[in-house]
Amino acid sequence: GGGGEWVCDAGWLAAVNDCRAMHAAFPEAHRCVRSQFYGRDLPATMDSGLEMGSILLNDQPDRYPATCASSSATGRRLCACARRSSLDKTSRDAVHWRVVAAVRPQLAERAEAESKAPAPDKPPELGQQTWKQAFPAARMAEDLRAGAVVFARGRRGQPCLDVCTEIGFGCSPAWFDVVNTCAALLAAFPEARSCDSKVFGVDLPAYRPSTGEVLVNSKPQEFRGLCSSHDANTKRLCACGFPRSGPQTSRTYHTVYSVQASRYFEWQVRFMHHWFKEAQVPGRITRLLSAGGPDFLVGPIPTHVAPPNPVPVDAGYQPYNKPAAIMHWLENSKPTEDVVVIIDPDCMYVSPLEIIVDEGFPVAQRAFFSFANTNDVPMQIARRYCTGCTFVDPIAVPVIIHRRDLIKIAPRWLQKTAQIRAERGTWPPNWDNKTLSPVGLGWTAEMFGC
Repeated sequence: GGGGEWVCDAGWLAAVNDCRAMHAAFPEAHRCVRSQFYGRDLPATMDSGLEMGSILLNDQPDRYPATCASSSATGRRLCACARRSSLDKTSRDAVHWRVVAAVRPQLAERAEAESKAPAPDKPPELGQQTWKQAFPAARMAEDLRAGAVVFARGRRGQPCLDVCTEIGFGCSPAWFDVVNTCAALLAAFPEARSCDSKVFGVDLPAYRPSTGEVLVNSKPQEFRGLCSSHDANTKRLCACGFPRSGPQTSRTYHTVYSVQASRYFEWQVRFMHHWFKEAQVPGRITRLLSAGGPDFLVGPIPTHVAPPNPVPVDAGYQPYNKPAAIMHWLENSKPTEDVVVIIDPDCMYVSPLEIIVDEGFPVAQRAFFSFANTNDVPMQIARRYCTGCTFVDPIAVPVIIHRRDLIKIAPRWLQKTAQIRAERGTWPPNWDNKTLSPVGLGWTAEMFGC
């Protein structure tokens, strides 16, 4: 079950929970016990103990389904193996088409209802737009017909970002609302015995093997499913999407981070590049140095030098340098990698990051603030500075974005940050006073500008 060509096929473990199958594999066994014993490491034949020489079947396979990873210190198991490539594709295709069959009627019904509904008088208020409004059913049904989405099951504790990257696509969060039904989840996880629709969380919808339940997110507006979220006890149902013309993103990566010329950043920079190499992170890494010229680290550290203080009237606000340096790097170095990873200098890699994102579908870490409450300070700021917006997302590093998206966003990022900072004399006290709110807009304006 490691990295070889052959892997355990868990789908056959229930089929060999049979005396005839086990006797065929272990003809030396003198008897087969059909009851009294159960466990995830059964069926097996015992080599020691009171039942030595016996075959023990799993008496409670529904409650304790056999797993590939389980083992017994006193017995030997009968294993079913399949070629990794064949198993992965066959299993994935079966899951995909079962889910397609479950969601297709739902999309058709929604599309018909949307076509008959009168056009709204005005767009929804910021924070009030639902997934159904943002992604019309007719458009999603067309993506389904065009084969622009693949439904796949994750392993226990695996986020959808990793699930989709493994099969070469990007995670498409727009589909979480579509598969957030008992029908879709039971189609993906036919081994489940029930459906719980009273739970909620950003790591749902999912399946919990320990209880045999599929879990529907009961509060999808407040706790929108995230591609990056996961729980150690559940398996997620993921939608892996790409443009109708097929996947466009290559597995090419470039990591960037922004610093100023100071000794303060030196140890962070050296540690960053050391662990980038140690973790075997794919692609290249570049330090974006906002300074009047090269410094003493330019030789050993790959560096792009960008002019500092891009907003002279507010030169003391250093976070301007991040979007400005990114713009200068894109325009002058002209990187060719498709996936750009934006981090901060105090971040450290501990393992490779190989997430695929297509144009229009960047992903990022969730910020320390939230837009869940329409009366909180973050939403007050968003309503003032994101005019015409229907949805906002609180993001922080790492930001993983397609290079062509970043080319479009970086100038607006800088402009919006400058606009927010220019009006700081008119902010309510609680926007910047950290004793009244943790937001501290005086420093976090760049985060809201993005």
